[in-house]
Amino acid sequence: MVLSHLVKDPFQLKIDRWQTIEYSLDYWLHGKYIYATKNFMGNIPSYLPGQLLLLVVFKFLGNVGYMQAASLVLFSFAIIKEFKNNNNIRFFGILLLVASLSFIYEAVCKSDFISSFIITSAVIIFWHRKFEGDYFKKPILLGVILGIICLTRSVVVIPLILFLFKPFLDTNWENKIKFSVTFLIVAGALLLSVLLPAEDFEYILQYNPLQMQGQSNTFVVLFFLVLTVIFSLYVKNIQQIFYLSTIIIFCLMGAHLIEQGIRGSSYNFFNITYLAAALPFCIISSCFLLDRKAKIESEI
Repeated sequence: MVLSHLVKDPFQLKIDRWQTIEYSLDYWLHGKYIYATKNFMGNIPSYLPGQLLLLVVFKFLGNVGYMQAASLVLFSFAIIKEFKNNNNIRFFGILLLVASLSFIYEAVCKSDFISSFIITSAVIIFWHRKFEGDYFKKPILLGVILGIICLTRSVVVIPLILFLFKPFLDTNWENKIKFSVTFLIVAGALLLSVLLPAEDFEYILQYNPLQMQGQSNTFVVLFFLVLTVIFSLYVKNIQQIFYLSTIIIFCLMGAHLIEQGIRGSSYNFFNITYLAAALPFCIISSCFLLDRKAKIESEI
């Protein structure tokens, strides 16, 4: 919370996420179309409605940067619950996030990018601990949660596919229908809330969030999605979900940066902060490795 108040004149940073968040929320709450208004750096918003919904609370608290503080609390709680038998791993996992320059950068700039992935990783841990035997025991609740989370950042679908695709195939048809219908209703309602204020359909095609968030080459994105689906069929435990999420997300974001370089983007707009999307999954993966090592040593 302190970090989000450090910068007195954010315009000097040449970082536009804080302003984009604020006017996107304002437009959304007042029924205006948000995807055709440029910020002070000339960029168009790419916020999906799920992220806007999560940010509303912090707008009313007076500082959208508080979302990073809330994300840190959520992440810390998830680490504490998952590794309750080893205080050293708890401390190590929380320290890695707090000391991360990527996280500090996000907090100072009042950016919300990494929070989507922190929330996703925490949800996976909590859901696994609560419903390890049957992830679709509460299909309606799961549909509501995923309907919101999947509309935060498009890349969060990668860990969610690894986590739930095979269990979805294995669950009964009643659960599949309940989950699918709930997910479509929630996601559809959120999408309509941002798309209905548009002047017409052509306007939506020209200015829309998926176009802005899907800046990577379509074939590259499809390749990683297909790869994720294939891997999800062979995932055996929660540790592998975080390992694979780290690798795939990092490679996808790295591929995006390579595309930027090939297109001739200038150094000033070479946004390496996208790589931080893999950070929460990487930290949790490290904690699982340390926990496994500790268990092996205790057995010896």
